[in-house]
Amino acid sequence: YSNSMPCNNQFRDLADILAEEVEKLGGKAHLCITPVISDGQSQGAKAMRYSLVSREVITDCIELMHEGYHSDLIITLGGCDKSVPASVMPLARRDLMGLSLFGGPALPGVHSDEECRKRDAAGEAKKPRGMDPGTVMEAIGSYGNGLIDMEELNKIECSALPGSGTCSAM
Repeated sequence: YSNSMPCNNQFRDLADILAEEVEKLGGKAHLCITPVISDGQSQGAKAMRYSLVSREVITDCIELMHEGYHSDLIITLGGCDKSVPASVMPLARRDLMGLSLFGGPALPGVHSDEECRKRDAAGEAKKPRGMDPGTVMEAIGSYGNGLIDMEELNKIECSALPGSGTCSAM
């Protein structure tokens, strides 16, 4: 879990909901938060060297907490290319009874400018295509080639992923 990563920042709320439901059924929930490193936020910096190894660290943390507290069952949450496999790996490694849940996708953004909306043959505005990390990457390239200005790039970056969830870059 990290409050700075949209692919994982809703996990605390989801974990609280799961814990409440487990306790309603007579179980005792024990929440454990693991570290997670973002490729996108660490890209191009020394911090990038920690991203790939974080998958094993997440797996080890989940296994450590589960085994260390003699838990009967386990429910894990994953939401990025590190935490999804890392949340499943301890179940397989230790042959644990439990399940792993996907935190859910991020909904695509929509560009706010009317001129960006496509028109059909009759001139009617079509529903705008959803924007995602691919849109941002294309926009960065367009900016680099002089096809759009910084203001347009900023609009696209601010509109592409408006909420929490795993991005389509996964």
